[in-house]
Amino acid sequence: MFSRKVIVRWLTLPLVGLLVSQVHADVVTMQNGDRLSGVVSSVSGGSLVLKTEYAGSVIIALDKVANVVTEGEFDVAVGDVSQQGKFAVQDNQQVLVSGNEATPVELASISRVDVNQLGLTSFAASWDSRVDFSAIVSKGNSETQSVNTYVESIRKLDKVEHIVSLLLSKEEAEEVDTKDLVDLDYGYKRFISEKWFASGNAEYFQDKIKDIDQRITLGAGMGYQFWDNSLGSFSTDLGVSMVREELVDDDETNPAIRWGLDYRRLLMGERLEVFHKQAVLFIPDSDRGEVLSGSTGARYALNEWLNATARVDVIHETEPQPGNSKTDVTYSVGIGVKF
Repeated sequence: MFSRKVIVRWLTLPLVGLLVSQVHADVVTMQNGDRLSGVVSSVSGGSLVLKTEYAGSVIIALDKVANVVTEGEFDVAVGDVSQQGKFAVQDNQQVLVSGNEATPVELASISRVDVNQLGLTSFAASWDSRVDFSAIVSKGNSETQSVNTYVESIRKLDKVEHIVSLLLSKEEAEEVDTKDLVDLDYGYKRFISEKWFASGNAEYFQDKIKDIDQRITLGAGMGYQFWDNSLGSFSTDLGVSMVREELVDDDETNPAIRWGLDYRRLLMGERLEVFHKQAVLFIPDSDRGEVLSGSTGARYALNEWLNATARVDVIHETEPQPGNSKTDVTYSVGIGVKF
């Protein structure tokens, strides 16, 4: 019924031996006759994102497309209804969703097309890493220097996911340190079903300006992945932890309950990313109360690897060390690199 072009490649990976896998290619034909091949990542906001080997991610206006033929499985949202299967745009600008049966759908009625990544098995690990950097130097009546660096790396392999993040924030005013913060986090997911996963977490936190020489948190629990697709992900987890704090005037180890949340969403043809990540520690056996840490922000892609970023980092302690405020807020605007 459709004119299909299937390209089969064999990728050789130097692991212990040679691992060979087959991948597909999708074909987009423009109204002017141009043909592009790659992998369709998503359709949203009137744009189609095609990932290519020769030009990275290509954003294509959907109203300029004549035909699309895909080989992968997609979630296609039409209003509040989501259908799964392959899809193709024909010459008459109809979209065909093929699951158990073919269903024609008007192109204008489609609100979203994305690749569902829940339950996918990958024999080769995929790494996604980024570094966000911002720096402010102010001179005049006073001299202030501020540097904020955020590093994140996510690895997905089969049903396991590793997330490592590092936040470094340093501020100096009139040659006096006013902020010196280190926050290193590790998160682990082991999926036991398509959406449920066992979780593990570890954190090293240091803020000597607020009299916290170090706080080490180790924990485990269960989590739920609401969605994970080519347009973003949303998950939450709840578990128990042990918290070891070394303060200026006291050292203590206490059990705690930890609740975490991670939300990411791509908009405007994957050019804009909004995100929110937080963790809350409830420490009932300590005078320290609760500790909340979170990051909220947005990144706008300037090209395939460079983006502008704006982020708000919040650390709130209900019972901080004497002489310190409960809430510490850092606003950052800078440049990010992903690789």
